[in-house]
Amino acid sequence: MKTAGELLSAFFDEQMMNKAQGYSDLFSSWMSITEACGAAAAGAHSRILELERTILLVETDHPGWMQILQTKQRRLLAHIRKSFPALNIQGISFLYSRNPRALAKAAADAPERG
Repeated sequence: MKTAGELLSAFFDEQMMNKAQGYSDLFSSWMSITEACGAAAAGAHSRILELERTILLVETDHPGWMQILQTKQRRLLAHIRKSFPALNIQGISFLYSRNPRALAKAAADAPERG
């Protein structure tokens, strides 16, 4: 028989693993999210930088791409919230990258869309 501590530890470990998987899935889904929201070209010039509390921080490699994503912000947020409800994302904030090479490398390293 397992102790209460072992049961709680297993529960929290599983809960943490599920949350971590949700984060990973969100970050790797950015291209498909932007494509589904009519901003595929902008998706190729941006990436999710981080999720801070309930705000998704998205980095772009040019102010023009940021503006396009801002026009799709409501749609993007609705799609993300529907796809990843457990992450409780409340908003999206965009910023222009100060290191476009890192952004280009991240785009090149992204898995192929199917």
